[in-house]
Parts: sequence; C-alpha cells; structure tokens
Amino acid sequence: MDATTLQRRLRAFALLFDYPGEALQRHAGEIAAELEGLGAARAAPSGMGDLLRHLCDADLLELQAEYVDVFDRGRSTSLNLFEHVHGDARERGQAMVDLLGQYREAGLELHSRELPDYLPVYLEYCSLLEPQASLDALGEIAPLLVNLAAALERRESPWLAAAAALCALAGERDWRASARRAAEAARAAQARSPTPGPRDAAGEGQGADWSAAALDAAWAEEPVSFLGACSPQGTAGAVQAVQFHPRAAQARASGA
Repeated sequence: MDATTLQRRLRAFALLFDYPGEALQRHAGEIAAELEGLGAARAAPSGMGDLLRHLCDADLLELQAEYVDVFDRGRSTSLNLFEHVHGDARERGQAMVDLLGQYREAGLELHSRELPDYLPVYLEYCSLLEPQASLDALGEIAPLLVNLAAALERRESPWLAAAAALCALAGERDWRASARRAAEAARAAQARSPTPGPRDAAGEGQGADWSAAALDAAWAEEPVSFLGACSPQGTAGAVQAVQFHPRAAQARASGA
C-alpha cells in the first residue's frame, strides 16, 4: 500500500468514527471508494457498504443519538483510548500531555475541546507519519481495536464493519481469535485475583443488558500497553469509574 492510499484510508476511518454530521453523509461515497476491498466483509456480518448506506440513509439527528448510545455508554465501546488503559486514574492526564506532544511534533494541532486520545484524532495523527511509522503507531492500539470490535459485535452495531476493517489494517485480521485470547487471559487473571472482577453475563446464560451500569460491569480485557502505559487492570482489581465525554455540543470538523 503506497503512502497516499494509507493516508487517505486512515482519514476515511477517522471520519467514520467521528461524531456524525452532514460532512459524513455528504462524503460517504468517497469514503466507500477509499475503503473498498479492505476485506471487512469477511470479518463482520455486514460489510462497509451496509454501514455507509446506514449512515447515509438515517436521519441525522437519529444517527447522532445512535452514535452517542453506542460509543458513550460503557467503557468497552469508548473511543477515548486512554479510557481503556487508565480509566479515571491520574496517570491519564500525563499520558494525554505526552501524546499531545507527539501530535505537535508531527504538526497536528488540536481544537481546544478535542481530547488527544480520541480515536479519530489518533488516526489523523497516524495519517501524518511516514508509512511504516504510521503502521507501527496503528499497531500500538491494535489490542484496543480488537476489544472495540468485540464490544461492537456484542451490541450488534453497524460500526462493527469499520472496527473490523481497522483491525485488519492494524495487523489483526483474525480479531475474533485475538479477542478470545484476551478474554481467556482476563478470566485467568481474575481467577488468580482475590478481588472479584466484572461478571460475564453472556457466559452465565443471562440476557443482554445494555444499561450503562451493566455495560461497564461486563467490560473486561487483558492488561494492554499503549505508548508505554500499562492498563490499571494489571495492578488493581477494582473497575475504574467511566468518564463520559459529551459530543453533541462539540462542533467537529472533518478529521482532526
């Protein structure tokens, strides 16, 4: 894949995962052209085309409400990367500062209300790097993308197609196998810990509960490393409180 194609694909993914607006619906055809043939159809029940048709055909206000419901209810589907790594721990603040420094070195300046660890912003940053550095940076968040895809599949969300395709681009073509290994490692870690961890409702034969509290209680993943930071799950048994970042009041431009 040449540098220009990689850059355009990363920016297309950034637009797909950003808070939906008129720009997304207006440029859906261009996004489809950029991501055509990425192989997402093999990794998700519905392909990228189905997702893009859904984004184009839906009423914008309803689409925005759906986006908030999917990505702002529960940590497992959060698009703020450090939410998965640090939760609300104080280390998150320094991690944000460090990441912001990397962005500035690459020539990326954020709007005042944008968080550095927001996935579309990180993808925009990756698009500014040389191809190998870009893929390396994307590989840094591959475990988080796998967890995101697994959570979106549990929620039967149409955004699963985009997450699965992004996993493939990050080198995780069999993201389901990686998700299973992560879940097994998390269960093993919980079995060794004297502190009870989140319950697996599906494994216990219970019905799905998509309330905010239930989603956070069901969230579990193996400790991950992102830009040198370790997940607090590797050192503490308690689940960190989720932090909500409302997007409806934010006026987002395309990309960063």
